[in-house]
Amino acid sequence: MTTDLTCLLLLALWSIPLNHAPALGRASVAGLGWAMGNRETQPEVPDWVGRADRVQRNHHDNLAMIAVVILVAQVMGVANDTTATASIVILAARIAHGLFYIAGIGPLRSLSYVVALAAMVAIAWQCLAPLVA
Repeated sequence: MTTDLTCLLLLALWSIPLNHAPALGRASVAGLGWAMGNRETQPEVPDWVGRADRVQRNHHDNLAMIAVVILVAQVMGVANDTTATASIVILAARIAHGLFYIAGIGPLRSLSYVVALAAMVAIAWQCLAPLVA
């Protein structure tokens, strides 16, 4: 498996803790009965739980776009050292983004988002370069 695909797999697996963080935060406040029930009401929770909800949505919104760019590079046969490095940067930046988001560190959250976006553009450029050459 290429570095690019390994990073994409790890990024997909990063969804697991992001999916469960908000529920665990709510369950820690409301208890096991609430967690195992229908959750008709929502408990009052610390601010980080709301941020965990938002970062989960942000991750899912961006994962498809990132996956398409990485997979297109693979299918086109343009995956190279640049795409591998960019994939590593995307993985690290997206994990950092999630952690900074939950922690409420806005400037670092935004910076990590932009870094991941720039790395994705670098991969897209590898895909588009043969078309404009």
